[in-house]
Amino acid sequence: MDNNNKKTHRIVLFALFASLTVVMTLLFHFPIPYAQGYLNIGDAVVLLAALVMGPGAGFWVGSIGSALADMIAGYAMYIPFTFFVKGLEGFFAGWLFNKTQKITLSVALAAFWMAVGYIFADWFLYGLPAAIAAFPMNLLQGAVGALTSVILFRIIGPIFKNKFHL
Repeated sequence: MDNNNKKTHRIVLFALFASLTVVMTLLFHFPIPYAQGYLNIGDAVVLLAALVMGPGAGFWVGSIGSALADMIAGYAMYIPFTFFVKGLEGFFAGWLFNKTQKITLSVALAAFWMAVGYIFADWFLYGLPAAIAAFPMNLLQGAVGALTSVILFRIIGPIFKNKFHL
């Protein structure tokens, strides 16, 4: 495969992961009343993209896909926070996986970062009590996303091995 085809494949795969992030976030969307946010499984796609494509794609899939989902779902107040929190979640997962080759550790730490990142978002938006109350739900979301991404990566990861890192 020549460089132009590889670049095209990477762009298409990135767009696929970003759009799947939006779909999975909106399809499995469970509001959290006391924090005004919502639980979703979009993290699984962000983490899977990071494992398959590397930290750069993980950042952009997390940022763009998750922020678009917030916009579509009517959570505009979260968009700037989501852009960075989910972007860094994807970046950390891809970076840690590249450094350690430990799938579970990489996605678990990245998902934990996501939950911590949203403490600051919820604190800024709604105050510390709401941020603390929402933290366990964000941990649950991260854990479900991490577990799902590990299962999916074990199934489809070998197909993509070293082909699409950005």
